[in-house]
Amino acid sequence: MTGTVVVAALAMAAGTALGVLLCRIVGPRLYRPRRLQPDGGGDKGKMGVMDKVLILEAVILVAYTVAALAVFWHTGSEPATLTACVFGVCGIENGVMGWIKTSKEKAAEAAKTNGSGPRAAPMDPPTEREEPPDVGL
Repeated sequence: MTGTVVVAALAMAAGTALGVLLCRIVGPRLYRPRRLQPDGGGDKGKMGVMDKVLILEAVILVAYTVAALAVFWHTGSEPATLTACVFGVCGIENGVMGWIKTSKEKAAEAAKTNGSGPRAAPMDPPTEREEPPDVGL
């Protein structure tokens, strides 16, 4: 029993140290603006909040997978409930972010069309009528 508590405390301390180290390494790279694209896209070079959340989730899932493998190696059993909860929360988060992005794109498209559908091309004036003879005098 005491050995398990010690292993758990050491694993928690090692995980915390690894998380702090990864934040120190990755953090400055996330805040550094990227080069702008040649098409003049403006804010295309900045990393958005959703991109940062996706990177953080990937790091968390990889770290959790490694930790779960270490637990399985030492104890011979997998924390199935915890694994389902971790991957479930990350899946729900990704689904919500996808829904937000889709609704933002739909709102932007609706703003472009002014909410009443696509704009029609301008019409030329009718040409079947003849001009009066005094035009241009």
